[in-house]
Amino acid sequence: MLLLNRIEFESGCSVFELERPLFLNAGDRLWAADGGVVVERASGDRERPAGAMATVYRRWRLL
Repeated sequence: MLLLNRIEFESGCSVFELERPLFLNAGDRLWAADGGVVVERASGDRERPAGAMATVYRRWRLL
């Protein structure tokens, strides 16, 4: 079992902030679609958890 409160896509550039924690079990699948997130449970049921997609800007400096 995995508990998520945010999901990072594209190496941390796009982040989906969940309104409440999301539990994932073995066999569940997760992907981004239409500005949201879709969870397909191992049973085949699909859910669209509430939340919002945001872009995160990070500064990188080579040393």
